Amino acid sequence: MILTNRLFERVAPNREAKSIYIFCEGAKREFDYFEYFKELDSRINIEVYKLHPHEDNSPAGLLRIAEKCIVKTDENPSPKYNFIVGDEVWIVLDIDKDRDESRESQIQRIKEKCSVFEGWSLALSNPCFEVWLYYHLHSQKPNFENSEKCSEWKRLVNRSVKGGFDSRKHPIYIETASKNAEQSFSIVDNKPDLGCTEVYTLAKTIEPLVSSKLNRVLKQIEEK
Repeated sequence: MILTNRLFERVAPNREAKSIYIFCEGAKREFDYFEYFKELDSRINIEVYKLHPHEDNSPAGLLRIAEKCIVKTDENPSPKYNFIVGDEVWIVLDIDKDRDESRESQIQRIKEKCSVFEGWSLALSNPCFEVWLYYHLHSQKPNFENSEKCSEWKRLVNRSVKGGFDSRKHPIYIETASKNAEQSFSIVDNKPDLGCTEVYTLAKTIEPLVSSKLNRVLKQIEEK
């Protein structure tokens, strides 16, 4: 059974409700995952930035994109999004190493910016976003060879469920994923330990605002 947004009664976006702006370095998997929740409820407005192929998706590049879209300045008088007090901005990144080993310093720069900008947060996964997807399907941190490699996490997630992780249906288990990821979470050297993810902190923002509709569909599944 494919759980698309058609299972939900659409409601008109309400700008009086807070908005959540999400910037991910992945142009496909991360975008599709968070897009699932968009406009499910009038109390929440989710905007997931869609990266274009030519755009810089490095941590530094993503920060520049987020600032251009959110921060109003004399040089940027008309940002893409109308950010107001109470809104949230989330930058979702991997810890996977890059060739010139500049990623760590770029991530540190984002942390500094998030500490200055009100409502801004960073959610890191070690080594990749698939760690977050894994916890939708499993409750315990895995122990497998080459677990520091993103390619191995992708294989693990794809093997965990028939047909692989499907962003048209599996995000419905966001509450389960949040609990699993949080109970397995630990920090090492000021970053998530291997096999850990901070995306559960973003999930905790999304969960309460869509839980009633998600629970309704989960009940339908259980009754089948």
